[in-house]
Amino acid sequence: MINAEPAPLVLIIDDDKAIRKLLSAGLAKSALSSVEAENGSIGLEQFSRHKPDVVLLDVGMPGMDGFAVCARIRSMPGGEMVPIIMVTGRDDYDSIKHAFEIGATDFVAKPINVVLISYRIKYVLRANKLYFDLQLARIKLASAQALAESASWEWCLDDDRVLWCKDICLMTGVRPEEAPTCFADFIALIPAPEQQLVHRIIEESLTEDNNFTVEHRLVVSDGRELYVRQEGLIIKNAVDVPTKVVFTCRNITQIRMVEKKLKFMAYYDHLTGLPNRILFSEHLGKALNKAERGGTLLAVLYIDIYKFRLINSTFGRETGDFMLQEVARRVGTCLRKADTAAALSLNDVTARFGADEFGVILEGLRNTTDAAIVARRIIKDIGRPIAHAGNEIFLDCRIGLSIFPEDGNNSTELMKCADTALSRAKELEKGSYQFYTADLNSMAFARFALETRLRKAVGRDEFFLLYQPQVDLKSGKLAGVEALIRWRHPELGVVSPMEFIPVAEDTGLIVPIGEWVLFTACRQCREWQDAGNNVNVAINLSAAQFRDASLFPLIRKVLRKSGVDPHLIKFEITETMLMDNVEESIEHLMELERLGCHLSIDDFGTGYSSLSYLKRFPVHELKIDRSFVMDLLTSKDDALIVKAIVSLAHNLNLRVVAEGVEENGHLNYLYNLDCDVIQGYLVSRPIAAQDIEAFLGSWTISEIV
Repeated sequence: MINAEPAPLVLIIDDDKAIRKLLSAGLAKSALSSVEAENGSIGLEQFSRHKPDVVLLDVGMPGMDGFAVCARIRSMPGGEMVPIIMVTGRDDYDSIKHAFEIGATDFVAKPINVVLISYRIKYVLRANKLYFDLQLARIKLASAQALAESASWEWCLDDDRVLWCKDICLMTGVRPEEAPTCFADFIALIPAPEQQLVHRIIEESLTEDNNFTVEHRLVVSDGRELYVRQEGLIIKNAVDVPTKVVFTCRNITQIRMVEKKLKFMAYYDHLTGLPNRILFSEHLGKALNKAERGGTLLAVLYIDIYKFRLINSTFGRETGDFMLQEVARRVGTCLRKADTAAALSLNDVTARFGADEFGVILEGLRNTTDAAIVARRIIKDIGRPIAHAGNEIFLDCRIGLSIFPEDGNNSTELMKCADTALSRAKELEKGSYQFYTADLNSMAFARFALETRLRKAVGRDEFFLLYQPQVDLKSGKLAGVEALIRWRHPELGVVSPMEFIPVAEDTGLIVPIGEWVLFTACRQCREWQDAGNNVNVAINLSAAQFRDASLFPLIRKVLRKSGVDPHLIKFEITETMLMDNVEESIEHLMELERLGCHLSIDDFGTGYSSLSYLKRFPVHELKIDRSFVMDLLTSKDDALIVKAIVSLAHNLNLRVVAEGVEENGHLNYLYNLDCDVIQGYLVSRPIAAQDIEAFLGSWTISEIV
């Protein structure tokens, strides 16, 4: 029986308990185990005890900071080669530089994205394994050198005769009848580009009366190329005149092949054959020197394949690898077509950084428009369908751009600016690119500050729920409420969900926040139930929650502890979330239905679900997106869409909820369409739980008609 390989162990050293717990939970979902330490001293003890595979180390800790801990680990037994990933501020360049100087392997900028950091750790582990493979290959290289074949031959200077013995024929594969008989014949065996160099080295050695060593290739009879090292010993006569050169020829082909493999492993991505981040940085440094000398513009493009992990989870890693190879090919094709890009080879101008990220260098640009042209071309080409294994798959990419010298004068600054621009591009619509601006830097700082406050808010009970009433158009009575989270910060006041929800989703904080919403809403629903009022409560699920395997045990636990009737709880899932992975979505929806809860497709009409999929989803309700309702009185298209959705839902025996109802005209139109339920400011703004009771039994639709 073969034992399963244990999960890689990550040592998390951070003084912030919330961050440690968030990271531990996130790493566990990526099959990574972890141990925690709240300060540097405990971290060193944990390192000695557990011998982790990776250390995730915060820079700014009280007492012994991250730099001191990193230096101590490097001096400990077993700490020389373990990967250490430092966590620091996005723009803290001095810290980043110092971290690398004392032995850090990599760094992660705050705010922390738990999903991405899991990928980063796995990538560092693979890189570390490659390093040890390199070390093993170097040992093999030394052995190959010791066992390298060698043979001797002579060149008589007085009559230009070459004495090519049997051993040299066996070693090189040159047939005896084709062996060189003069020096010119020997030179003819060398590839043309190297002939002049070899000839010059030998002639200079004879002139200067020095022995010599020269390495070159030999083309043998069957067309194969050998790499050889020739050591020349000059023999003189009694009057000190050179008469002969004795060559010791060593076959170093195997050594060169191993060296070539070592170079590829160290500087290239094995899947796509593109340069890795290390070689990309070297190319960028050279390109910057060239641009500075020539006074030309240069652009760095940071490319991210949007939600690529869904390809691996849906179609498998083999398909994912094929997609990445195809992306590399298409990016290369775009650069070769681009009249604005430098006329360099593909490997000189594009690279794969790891996972789903690529980088491109564009040299000799006339203006920033040239870079934008290439970015649009890349987005368009990557967006074309890719056929593989009977499937037609569409990819979407986002691109961040920085420009030399406007955005920075060195590789670090330009990469950082391109990364910042990419973060902004990810927030925009499909197929977006974004140039770096100073405003983006300010936005990044503001976002980081908001994330810091948001992490603290989770443990400080700063969140509260409001409930927006939903009214049944037939009876005019309260049909239910939607639970909506709000954040009251002690200094900022009430922070809009539009500001903090995207940050929570990006950082993974949406999961613990979502758990709080679930507990709080179910507890409130039970309080209404105990008071004799059966109020249906709609709870929104984020994409991270919906894909989390721990969601269903959590819901069972909440339903059991609160004692609420499951039929009073309704979960709203957006149409886009459901279509990310249809088969998995159906399984999750069926699991929620088995728990006794009702299900609603939120923001319907904004995604891309087909009728065939809609019939397979075990849902009870469609919720028309507010964007269609808001303009249905002025837009014929929106009015027709709303009418079609109502008709479709009723044909499938689904209830229809229209949100964003703010005018009597909206109400009248929806009433005439036989829409079931409305929600919006015309009925009520989101209100506190105690105010909901005012709607129960007494409120009727006549109050707004």
